[in-house]
Amino acid sequence: MSKSEKTGAGAVFRSRNRLKEQAEHRFPSCSCILPLLLVLLFLAPGCRRDMQDQPKMKPYRGTSFFGDATSMRQPIDGTIARGQLKTDTEYYTGKKTRAAGATATPATQPAGGAPANTYPDDVDTFPFVVTKEIVDRGRERYDIFCSACHGLTGNGDGMIVRRGFRRAASFNDDRLRQAPVGHFFDAITNGWGAMPSYATQIPVQDRWAIITYIRALQLSQQNPAASASPAASISGASPTPTPTSGGHR
Repeated sequence: MSKSEKTGAGAVFRSRNRLKEQAEHRFPSCSCILPLLLVLLFLAPGCRRDMQDQPKMKPYRGTSFFGDATSMRQPIDGTIARGQLKTDTEYYTGKKTRAAGATATPATQPAGGAPANTYPDDVDTFPFVVTKEIVDRGRERYDIFCSACHGLTGNGDGMIVRRGFRRAASFNDDRLRQAPVGHFFDAITNGWGAMPSYATQIPVQDRWAIITYIRALQLSQQNPAASASPAASISGASPTPTPTSGGHR
C-alpha cells in the first residue's frame, strides 16, 4: 500500500470516529433513555384524568349505595352549625324563657282599669347593656329598612305611605309605647300584618339595635316635660304619652 493510500484510509477512519462521537453525544445511550421513559409512563395517567370524571355523588341523584337510595346525606341528629347554638332564648327570640312543657301565658286584665298585657310572653327589657354605639347602629339600620314605611320620626308616614301604600303603625301610639321590646323583635323576625319578615335581611344584633332606636324615637316624640324627666330611659315608656304630629323633621 502506497503512502498516499495509507493517508487516505487514515482520514476516512478519523472521519468515521468523529461521526460516531457526534452521534453518541447527540443521542444518549439506552441506559439514559430508559429511566426517563419510565418516569413519563407513571406521570401520564395523572395528566390524562380529568377531575369531573372522578367517582362522586351528585346532589339529588339516586344511588344504590345507601339504603335510602339518596346520594345527599342528612346531618346527624343533634348537629348544630357553628355559631347557631342560640342557647340565649330571650336574645334570639325576644320571648321569655319558660320551663319545658309550659304553655304560652294568656293575656291578663290588671285591676284598676289598667290596659291588658297584650304580649305576656315577650321580654320587657333588653337582654344586653344599651350603649350609644348600639343606638347609632340602630338609627342607621332603621333609616335603611324601616323609615320607608314608618317614617323618620316613627309616626307611620313614610315615603311609600305618602305615595298611597297602606299606612304603617305609628310607634308613638299608646299601644306601641307600652309594648315590650320583645314584641318589636317578634314583628321584625316574623312579620306583622302587612309587614313581611325581615329575618333574612336583618341579623339578630341589628334587630335589637333598631329596637333601641325605636325606643329613642318614642322618647323624642313625647311632650317636652316627659322627655326631660330624669326617669325617662330607652327601656321605659311614658304611661300617658302625647304623640306629636306626623311628618319628617
